[in-house]
Amino acid sequence: MRKIPLNSVTYYTRFRDMVDDLAEKYGDQPAISWFSRKQEETVVSYRQLCEDVQYLQEALIDMGLVGKHIAIISENCYEWLLVYFAANYCGSTAVCVDVEQSDETIRYMLAAADTDAIFLSPAYADVCADFADTTIPQFLLHGKNDQYRTVRHLIETGAKIRMDGNVNTTVNATVTPDKIASIVFTSGTTSLAKPVMLSQEAILTNASDAIANVKVGQRIFTSLPFYHTYGLTCSVVAMLIPGSHLHINGNLKTVMRDLRLSKANTLLTVPLMLEMIHGRLWQSAEESGKEESLKKLFKITKFLRSIGIHKPGKILEDIREKCFGSIDLIICGGAHMNREIMEQFQCMGVTVLQGYGITECGPLVSVNRNEANRLDSVGLISANCEVKLVNGEILVRGKNLMTGYYNHPEMTEEAMQDGWFCTGDLGEIDKDGFLHITGRKKNLIVFKNGKKLSPEKLEEKIKKIPIVQDVLVYGAVNGISSDDVQVAASIYPIADKVSNMSSYEILEYLQKAINEINSDLPMYQQIQMINIRDQAFSKTALQKIKRHLVQ
Repeated sequence: MRKIPLNSVTYYTRFRDMVDDLAEKYGDQPAISWFSRKQEETVVSYRQLCEDVQYLQEALIDMGLVGKHIAIISENCYEWLLVYFAANYCGSTAVCVDVEQSDETIRYMLAAADTDAIFLSPAYADVCADFADTTIPQFLLHGKNDQYRTVRHLIETGAKIRMDGNVNTTVNATVTPDKIASIVFTSGTTSLAKPVMLSQEAILTNASDAIANVKVGQRIFTSLPFYHTYGLTCSVVAMLIPGSHLHINGNLKTVMRDLRLSKANTLLTVPLMLEMIHGRLWQSAEESGKEESLKKLFKITKFLRSIGIHKPGKILEDIREKCFGSIDLIICGGAHMNREIMEQFQCMGVTVLQGYGITECGPLVSVNRNEANRLDSVGLISANCEVKLVNGEILVRGKNLMTGYYNHPEMTEEAMQDGWFCTGDLGEIDKDGFLHITGRKKNLIVFKNGKKLSPEKLEEKIKKIPIVQDVLVYGAVNGISSDDVQVAASIYPIADKVSNMSSYEILEYLQKAINEINSDLPMYQQIQMINIRDQAFSKTALQKIKRHLVQ
């Protein structure tokens, strides 16, 4: 394969250098936008972003929070980012709290990270009621509440400190690249979330690596949660470095509305959102009686693409506009993406670049490129990252790697192997350097004969059944010994498609479809049990099923 040079990008090792440099480079260019309930857009320039961060960090210094652990508990919003950047500007550590967790888990995270101060949105004020009588100060990100000082008040305080000439000049020297920028909790698909420490240099290097690999548009849209490394490193920090105009969303109810209003040409998201858009497309085609003609159109367009004709026809361009607005590039991560969906989006003129990452790695490990995109792969290894395979497991080393798990040296030691992080993911690297994920080490089903099966491969096949919303495949104990197992599938159907079917009819439909899948599989891999769920699976922020709650 032809080696494609990396895109030109600036690398930073400290957030304060990045913030100052972006203001100098891009000045009054729009940096961050969001929309109100009334569809009114607020736009913040790079210069204004820098000023807000500098003023807020002055207030943090004044309150004695330099080097402290500052928790952020909120949905996505501009103030969330201000607190994160300001904390790192003055050498503090941001504790990124997953607000999708239960109140009890959130309190555990605050305690586990030795939190010194809390910034929260009004929606989560009750969660921290237990901390009201402690010495931990609490601040409101936005809104009005007489009990709290808000970020806007603190910015005004910091502005006055600067105006009075009382600027602290000693902090700069204490902020080093190895300072812990974030304590981020892992998604917890198989166990209790772990507190991951990522340095300023690790995050910033990883963000620049993302842009070195992928050429993004000028207008970006993201609704990915900032408390997750994918949402913060890849969809915020990486997008600001080249001076893009970032549109953010913190309300799932207005995601599609805001996406259209943004007129963005690049979208960062997870497979679930793309599956939802794809599902609506085919539901609309089915209801209008155009399902067969659309299938033919995709088939013809796919053939034309195979002979070098890539421009979609007028019908598919119109469909794309209805589905995505002006989006022509999608960067997708967090879970496996269905190849057929990506192919159909390509036929509509939308390129999907799939990537792979893990919290402990900053998160980005690999990503497909604009000029080198393989739909069955998670792309090429990032520039400052190394990958090797040991017994099929993906091990990672590089500047992007975590410093360790906070207060858990034994856990850190267990996860590392001679300087390499053991991801727990199984993969292969092809002759051209593209990484392919084949499964999860902990999810492997091990049979009595010693053979092994990655359930993800079967889950991908089952998800193609028209009435299946979600599925989890696992090894069900079938005898006295724990290794006497048979393959089982727990399936959550699409409510709209089974509303007029009885439980028996649903089971009969699924059994028939799974019998067809089984016909192409060796005996030991065949699905022998089906469990129909009446409730959705519990999921992480990136919409991965929490397997430990099911098996």
